[in-house]
Amino acid sequence: MSPAAAPRRVRSVFVSDLHLGYKGSDIRGLNAFLQAHEFEHLYLVGDVLDGWKLESRWHWTQDYSTLVDLLLDRRRRRVRVTLLTGNHDEKLRDILAVLFRPLVLRRYGIRVDERIVHRAGDGRRYLVMHGDQFDGALIRGTSKLADRAWSWLGEKALVRPRGQTVLVRGRRMRWSLGKAIATNALTLLGRYTDSALRRAAEDGMDGIICGHSHVAGLVERGGLLFANCGSWTGARRPGESHSAVIETLDGKFEMVTWPAMRVAPGEPSTRCLPPEKPGICSADAARLVRLIHRLWAPLGSGLPSAMTGRGEAPVRQL
Repeated sequence: MSPAAAPRRVRSVFVSDLHLGYKGSDIRGLNAFLQAHEFEHLYLVGDVLDGWKLESRWHWTQDYSTLVDLLLDRRRRRVRVTLLTGNHDEKLRDILAVLFRPLVLRRYGIRVDERIVHRAGDGRRYLVMHGDQFDGALIRGTSKLADRAWSWLGEKALVRPRGQTVLVRGRRMRWSLGKAIATNALTLLGRYTDSALRRAAEDGMDGIICGHSHVAGLVERGGLLFANCGSWTGARRPGESHSAVIETLDGKFEMVTWPAMRVAPGEPSTRCLPPEKPGICSADAARLVRLIHRLWAPLGSGLPSAMTGRGEAPVRQL
């Protein structure tokens, strides 16, 4: 679809791996893609925020704030917005963040969860989750029962899949499926798809929609649908594109692409904005940006009033 085309009406949009906080993310392109579509449901399928980057240094641009404003505007227009947590934004799975989810839903209208069941227009049901829950299965090769139990524990933030954090030269490093795929693509992608489809079958679903691997795909196997949304990072050359999954008005699923829209380094829009003044955006969007900053801020910085609805009394970091 051309960026200049009239907005396309669809039922649902699924995008994954935005990685807000990573300088290589193409949020300008994502904003244009969302503005080019009208929809009833929007699913942000994990790794929306790159907490691995944000916990070491703050990076936030005007395009990021524009995205937050766009999401809040869609909520005001009665679009259902759901954020599925991923491994890069894993702090959203911590117990205190889980307790505050009803407040986030009430104040901002955004549902946050580890997984959700999407009922398509034709009545079929699809499991929607980021997909890092399958990393342990790729490494351990356990039985179906053990794999399902491990996935459930991971979704509840009670454990992390073994192998997701490793020790390299005395430093703790996080295991990346994307990097692993780069060295062993066919084997890992096949096992990842198998694990996802097995989970969908065990849960009695008609398929699964995920992300995590940054490798877009839409396949049917054994009557089940596997859809991977791809990512909004990595496209650096002219002519390259990003991907998303859409549900048409009649309940069918399609993989769509959108051209990369990166800006040149040094342009004003690439300037890092402080959380206190996150550029041109609404008051609600600015409060949400400050909340995101506090989630990954140093210990003891406290929860902002945007979440608590009160003053900013210091509490333990999420």
